[in-house]
Amino acid sequence: MLKIGDFSRITRVSVRMLRHYDEIGLLKPEHVDKFTGYRFYSAVQIPKVNRIHVLKEMGFSLLEISGLMDKEMDSRQVLSLLNNKRREISSAIEKENEKLLRIETLIKFIDKEIFFMKYEIALKNIPAYRVLSLRGVIPAYNAESVLWQELQGYVSQNNLKCEMPCFAIYHDAGYKENDVDVEVTMCLSGNALETERIKIRDLEAVEEMAIVLHEGPFEEMTAAYHALGIWLESNGYEMNGPTRAIYHKGPWCEENPENYLTEIQAPVKKG
Repeated sequence: MLKIGDFSRITRVSVRMLRHYDEIGLLKPEHVDKFTGYRFYSAVQIPKVNRIHVLKEMGFSLLEISGLMDKEMDSRQVLSLLNNKRREISSAIEKENEKLLRIETLIKFIDKEIFFMKYEIALKNIPAYRVLSLRGVIPAYNAESVLWQELQGYVSQNNLKCEMPCFAIYHDAGYKENDVDVEVTMCLSGNALETERIKIRDLEAVEEMAIVLHEGPFEEMTAAYHALGIWLESNGYEMNGPTRAIYHKGPWCEENPENYLTEIQAPVKKG
């Protein structure tokens, strides 16, 4: 027989906790001296203490552990308790993963806020261009490629010679979730026949155009627009016409979206 202090040292469970186990009926001493009240334990009880320790680490409460250690519980009852605990732990993991995702999103957002300051805004005078133009309303910004494919198909079929830059022009007064009014243009060298959809027009010169370059996926261009907004306010400018985009590098020449390069242009004037 082992005194409670010795049993505590062997099992690595405090005397206070062993007394608590006794009080709740989870682990009774093998013998209690009726005169002194000293508790004595047997070595055969060590595996039971180990099981209690493992179950506690798994997240079971002492009440649940007491049920699992109850000799009167059959296998089905024990299995039911284990399944309940598994569902409880799975739910907790799911909630923690949701928290982790929100934290990661916030970290990315803060990183991008810091990244805003890395954008350099320049003012340029942009000359007029004679362009082939295709303007249409598309479901969303990420559907812009449909217009480019149509315009490129027309150019190829008619063996036309076009030069850089190629602009996308966004005619809506503000950002739109759908039904986006976009015009795609290619600088035309020579002559071409207009169609019902594809026109030839002079793209007006812009005396002051704010220019910002975005390197990375198209989906992350919001950071560049935010940087442009900060620059406008800080320098006393306001927008003075539809914004443009020139796609210098994209999926047609780069496998890695991190290497895409987009030039965002915004006509501006002093506010």
